[in-house]
Amino acid sequence: MKLLRYVLIVCVMCVSAYAKVLPSRIIDTHTEITSMQQSNGKLYVCTSQGEVQVYALDTLKFLQRIDIPSYTDLFGFVFRPKVFNTDVNANAEILIVAAGANGSRSLYVYANENLQVLLEGMSIAKALWVSQTQVLVALMSHEILLFDTQQKKILYQTQVTQASFSDMVYNAHDHIVYTTGESGVVYAIDPSNGKILGHYDMINKDKIFALGFGGDSLVGAGQDKRLSIYRFQNGSKLLDSAMVRSEFLIYAAGIDTKGEYIGYMSDENGSVQILRAKDKKPLVVLEGIVGVVNSIIFYGTNVFISCDDSKIYVFNLQGVL
Repeated sequence: MKLLRYVLIVCVMCVSAYAKVLPSRIIDTHTEITSMQQSNGKLYVCTSQGEVQVYALDTLKFLQRIDIPSYTDLFGFVFRPKVFNTDVNANAEILIVAAGANGSRSLYVYANENLQVLLEGMSIAKALWVSQTQVLVALMSHEILLFDTQQKKILYQTQVTQASFSDMVYNAHDHIVYTTGESGVVYAIDPSNGKILGHYDMINKDKIFALGFGGDSLVGAGQDKRLSIYRFQNGSKLLDSAMVRSEFLIYAAGIDTKGEYIGYMSDENGSVQILRAKDKKPLVVLEGIVGVVNSIIFYGTNVFISCDDSKIYVFNLQGVL
């Protein structure tokens, strides 16, 4: 009986330890983080004070700081621009979307230690490389435009929907972009011409804050407390869809590159639930995050999380992922 009691206690302790995980490391960037992206083993951290910080994902070593020029408003006040997002192509050229004068935003490219303006004075929400020389730009109005960096011109511009824009991700394998906004509808778009290949509205009935793509699956973080999961064939043919309900607004969601694991902000404390994608089984809850989560990145057996403070939270999920 004593042995059985001991085994039960040990099992309960193991389940409890397995169910909730605290950060194995916390990195302080000393400035508010707005978003994070990963590419080629590097973590790109966008901040509210005009800089992009770059870290090595394997070692967490700080590698580089990219400074964006300050701007002056109508009253002559000088501001460090808020940096919204980045994207990196195979040539290590970094797209950077940052705030500009009079409420506008600018699109930069950083290459060979040189920062160049591509577009400015526009309401740019996000920009993604869709080839080595072409950039798909989403405006806050949910218009998209294709910009050629060699020709230095816009090849087309089209309105996706009247619902305002919130996020966009690129499926490089099938050469398809997914966008979404305040309506909760997801659009699959051919970036070469702006043609809408499909729209998906069966899960979210309110704004989707963020999208994530991995393998053949797309995840959406919903204001309606719904995590949407869409699985595609050839990028736009819907194979199946699923929904996971949350107790709180889902401000952020992420998925690993193979589409095997999903993470989403699951409560008002900033906790992140990790699921196995194939059966939606909850695996662990990541705790110790202080703030509203804005980025969830899977890399190997680690999960990197940022929120509206200065810290990067690193969780080691060896044995889980």
